[in-house]
Amino acid sequence: MEKESKIYEIGYLLSPLIPEDKLDGEISILREIIEKKQGLIVNEERARMQRLAYVIKRPHIGSFESAYFGWIKFMANPEIISEIKSSFDKNNNLARFLITETLKEDTSRRAPRKIIRRKPTTTPEIKTEIKTEEVDKKLEELVGV
Repeated sequence: MEKESKIYEIGYLLSPLIPEDKLDGEISILREIIEKKQGLIVNEERARMQRLAYVIKRPHIGSFESAYFGWIKFMANPEIISEIKSSFDKNNNLARFLITETLKEDTSRRAPRKIIRRKPTTTPEIKTEIKTEEVDKKLEELVGV
């Protein structure tokens, strides 16, 4: 019995050793894996070079501090997710990937950017008593009377 399709997202890190002109070819390989397993691609963000929070060490790639990060959202039956995962596991240019289930509402929206609102800087109000004699004396000094 076929289950209802769900929306999934694959976030991936591709090797930084891939030349920029070959990157689209590597991404199309990932897309083809999903489409061959009857997945329907809904949205994606092209991979771009990203500095990583920590060094990744992979036997078939080496050690690196940056990688191409991208994601693909697709609709598929839950039964094929393990097949997609095993196909991604065989790709030597993938350093890491994560498959998560997401909601349909999330497919067309990007994550909201954090807006930093700064509090207006105000000078503190200083309350001091002013004596009229001091004001008169200062005025006389300025006017030169």
